[in-house]
Amino acid sequence: MNYLEKAFEQALLAVGVSFPNPAVGAVVVKDGKIVGVGHTQRIHGPHAEVMALRDAGERANQATLYVTLEPCCHFGRTPPCTQAIIAAGIQKVFFAHRDPNPQVFGKSEKILASAGIESVFVSPPDDFLHFYDAYDFFVRNRRPFVELKIAESADGFIAAADRSPVRISGMEANVWTAKWRRTAECICVGGGTVLADNPKLTVRGVGGNHPIRIVFAGSRLLSRHLHLWETPFARLPMVYSRIPQTELDGLAEVRLLEGKTFAENWSKMMDDLSQMGIHRLAVEPGATLCRQILANKMWNRLFVLRSTKEMFNGLSWRSGVEPELRQIAKLGTDFLLAADRDENQ
Repeated sequence: MNYLEKAFEQALLAVGVSFPNPAVGAVVVKDGKIVGVGHTQRIHGPHAEVMALRDAGERANQATLYVTLEPCCHFGRTPPCTQAIIAAGIQKVFFAHRDPNPQVFGKSEKILASAGIESVFVSPPDDFLHFYDAYDFFVRNRRPFVELKIAESADGFIAAADRSPVRISGMEANVWTAKWRRTAECICVGGGTVLADNPKLTVRGVGGNHPIRIVFAGSRLLSRHLHLWETPFARLPMVYSRIPQTELDGLAEVRLLEGKTFAENWSKMMDDLSQMGIHRLAVEPGATLCRQILANKMWNRLFVLRSTKEMFNGLSWRSGVEPELRQIAKLGTDFLLAADRDENQ
């Protein structure tokens, strides 16, 4: 059994819950059995290690702890997790990512070692290799990590010319999309996409939490009869709009945009998300929004799900200056490609 994978499954339960703290999961193992599990709670609540140790109780003594992120070792909103680990009698700690926070980085190992507890860094499971990319970026820049995802036909179209719904990706790609969504605190679409596709933007049965839904509406008037307002989530969707959205009273949190350019208005939204402590923003843009984000270099990673089907006509996200894509996986009949933007450019 991969105990770290079980810990990451716990971490998924903290995504969208723990921010501005990182989403962390932990499991306590004794005699080859999991005796405690936990994930980081809402702000000011216990961290994953404390939750797992509480779940294990006395069985934590002389047990092994598997945790997705290096345990914290400083007093913040809660006491240090290293203190709880020592007090519980844990014998060994495995962790899968070093915390870039300078108050933590590398210090936990020394603290645990001084208490006779061995701590070991191990690589995360393949499905979670990039789980903390957004947290690392947020610590360095105090800004959310922006990931774009588009699905295109073999000849480069992402929608029909009249914006009518078109099924481009296969089932495996759709499952990948749901798993990708569950790693983000927030998911954003443009007003055109909402009106054309009427999406729900859920994780659709893969486990984890639904992200906070955001509509970057621009000057499009949104109807109250959309799936986004029907789904009972813990938080109302957020709508960034250049015009009042009177139909959405009580259905969404509407924030008016006053900038003259796309860059000004997108930056306003990013400022808000930064203050909320959002680490990862997933964006599923239509053609126009995608071009604007790329042209203004307001993205960090781009995923393209490329189908083997051709459409022969339609809307394209391409605008001349295109990221250099690399193939990273095959999902059924579709290909998953990705590109990363250099932070210094």
